[in-house]
Amino acid sequence: MTPAGAPTILQPRKPPKYDRGTRLLHAALAIGVVTELALLSVMRVPAGPGLGVRDWHREAFEIHCRVGPAVALVWALHWLWISLPCARPGIGYLFPWLRRDRRAVLRRELADLLRLTIPAPDDFSPLVGAVQGLGLCAVSGSVIGGLISYAGYFMGAPFSARVLHEVALEQLIMSWLVWPFVAGHGLMALRHFFVVRRGRAGRPAMATQPDTGAS
Repeated sequence: MTPAGAPTILQPRKPPKYDRGTRLLHAALAIGVVTELALLSVMRVPAGPGLGVRDWHREAFEIHCRVGPAVALVWALHWLWISLPCARPGIGYLFPWLRRDRRAVLRRELADLLRLTIPAPDDFSPLVGAVQGLGLCAVSGSVIGGLISYAGYFMGAPFSARVLHEVALEQLIMSWLVWPFVAGHGLMALRHFFVVRRGRAGRPAMATQPDTGAS
């Protein structure tokens, strides 16, 4: 107990892992991606502009394509924001394999993963950052394909039916890659809420942000 009259020593507060801009853009992008994936799972891509049967599968395609530009805008803003020096933890956190010191930690965490030990979400883990970075790359591939589809079907861009078909297949493949990241993200969020956050309740936070290569 602190003696009466003694000054209270305040423990340094741990800064949040993500800044507000990153959190908002990440949440908006996640909502948009999940919406697009849900539509993608039920839509039917027509053979070309003006072709195909008008049914609810086609309507899902129309909605998917018209929501796409808004998701693409959030995606572009997200990339721009995390590239700024003021962003926390920044773009370097998502690609730890680009730095030798982070690669060493990443290899150690991968070995721990084989022993079913995963880092806490609040830690600046290269493994967690790498998973998020790979997920963002998969989303990027889907967004680029979606922009090509939108330009061909709704803006009259001179893409052949074969090109639009191949782009639709690329989007389908990217969606298969994105779904595991979405599911894993949700599971990690649940683990963080029910295990990590409750386990750390009441503990003073002393850690500070390490060098993640963001700048």
